[in-house]
Amino acid sequence: MSSSIAEGSDDILRLAPASGAAARRLVILLHGVGSSGADLMPLAQSWRQALPGTAFAAPDAPYPFDMGNGHQWFSIAGVTEENRPGRVAAALPALAGLIEAERLRAGVTPADVALIGFSQGSIMALHFAMTSPERCGAVLAFAGRIAAPVLTPDGSARRPPVLMVGGAADSIMPPAVVQAAAVHLRSSGFAVEEHLLRGVPHTITAAGAQLGLSFLQRVLPSA
Repeated sequence: MSSSIAEGSDDILRLAPASGAAARRLVILLHGVGSSGADLMPLAQSWRQALPGTAFAAPDAPYPFDMGNGHQWFSIAGVTEENRPGRVAAALPALAGLIEAERLRAGVTPADVALIGFSQGSIMALHFAMTSPERCGAVLAFAGRIAAPVLTPDGSARRPPVLMVGGAADSIMPPAVVQAAAVHLRSSGFAVEEHLLRGVPHTITAAGAQLGLSFLQRVLPSA
């Protein structure tokens, strides 16, 4: 595999560790609705040298976007606050299977897996962490929220640390939903860092990417 070109199969782009050695950590990037894994690969490329022991995987969501081009984790056609949680729960098994398959492929433990989501991808990553906290080591949610408060199993001793990066000018995932997610996660025992970037709309900025990298360097030692 080239040191700088993503390769993959089955609608998943991958980058091997920059170190050239076996992966010690795995970062899985979950895109937003109407997008694809390829749209998040520049983020992986920008982080790769700073996380030399880390492998990256950027899958396409399993379903075609039913309102345009690209892919979706769940449909947003007619979505409401009431029906969103059910749609997320129905989509979760496919994501869980994908995460486990990529973890086994990389040869790392669940604690060595970080989920990076944008928008709908963040919703999925946070729901996965709330329902299966022992199956990932960290979550970075860009422009994200939770679908609904979910009870995290009491028997799970570990809670992955969470970083939420939102935009103060985001009309799609406004600050209120980012803050509400952080409040619920903290009440469930998660260590949550939260940043609302002034003037930022629904996107990942260079400042947001740097916050994300610093977070990963702290919570995934020797990554």
